[in-house]
Amino acid sequence: MIILFWITVGIGGLWVFLFTKALFELRDIPHVHPAEGASWGPLPKVSVIIPARDEEANISNCIQSLLVQDHRNIEIIVVDDNSSDQTAAIVANFCKMDKRVRLVKITELPAGWTGKCNAVHQGVVQGQPTGQWLLFTDADTIHSAQSISAPLLAAIDRNVDLITIIPHLQAESFWERLMQPTVAALIALFNKPAKINDPDSPEVFGNGQFIMVRSQIYKKAGGHAAIRGKVLDDTELVRAVVAAGGRMFLALGRDLFSTRMYVNLAALIEGWAKNFYMILESKLPRVVLAVSLAVVMSLWPALVGLGSMAALLLGARPWPSGWLWAGVAIYFLVMIFQAILRGVNRWYPAYTPFAPLANLMAVYLLVRSARLHRKGRGVTWKGRVVFDDQERTDGS
Repeated sequence: MIILFWITVGIGGLWVFLFTKALFELRDIPHVHPAEGASWGPLPKVSVIIPARDEEANISNCIQSLLVQDHRNIEIIVVDDNSSDQTAAIVANFCKMDKRVRLVKITELPAGWTGKCNAVHQGVVQGQPTGQWLLFTDADTIHSAQSISAPLLAAIDRNVDLITIIPHLQAESFWERLMQPTVAALIALFNKPAKINDPDSPEVFGNGQFIMVRSQIYKKAGGHAAIRGKVLDDTELVRAVVAAGGRMFLALGRDLFSTRMYVNLAALIEGWAKNFYMILESKLPRVVLAVSLAVVMSLWPALVGLGSMAALLLGARPWPSGWLWAGVAIYFLVMIFQAILRGVNRWYPAYTPFAPLANLMAVYLLVRSARLHRKGRGVTWKGRVVFDDQERTDGS
């Protein structure tokens, strides 16, 4: 019992350290905010490429938000990837209203390609973008009026070849608001912007919801053809650009655009099964560490704290009263820390009391993702079974 008590105290001390460290790191994370105006005169043309498969619920809002950008020198190429709904028809209506919008329709998925890589590749090949910069974004994103000009200015000012932005996570259902912040926090633990933005660091990270890259370096890196079989296409594209001599920059851009990734629990499970393991670089030690952190840092304080409260209310004394009150205090301290971190990240702090459940679910999602990928069974996404090219090669 003494050992369990001191483990709990140690976890509380670790939370104090990690919370303080997280606040300092958040202060230093680069942000891209809406700009007051163009500091470089006329900005270069940007070609926006949007892969869309069965996106009738999202594509209209996405295109509308892009058409009202303050940077007018853009073109929008939407690739309808064999949709079974009204996606193509909706885009076709936009094409009639604004000549900057073009539609590319594809029906075939070549062997060895993932669906998204093929769609984006065909957007470049068939769409023939003319912008000096390419912006790859998803159909489930909604952009502010400066979501193109502000990152473009930031990239020019910093003299980088690729900029990738982290959005505001829009969530409406209970499971979204519960799970999305927890998964995002676990991913953030292993992808520190300071290290990723260091030119001497081998670590890279890309957010496929927003990757803006110079056309010239994109072509030099081989484009999406160079990563045709990769499930985690965003990070692999950044890796290819860096390998080709390009410089990248990762920043927060919560005021620039938002995304609602998954609309219910089933979609959330399917989506994170596709990506979660690979975002942790398909490394079992990272999976074990992430699972351990979820259990130790969230589930343990909750079990001890709630158990201590129950014991005090029922008059039971499995531990001395001072120990029980310490367990309760540590639990509430952890809750306060989690609420603050959720609040500063706009991660729905009202859902903090359910954090232990969220971490339990995150463990399930990560283990599920690792198991599916390591067994070479592939994952299902939008009606397709998706394999990473490494899984095709060795089945591991």
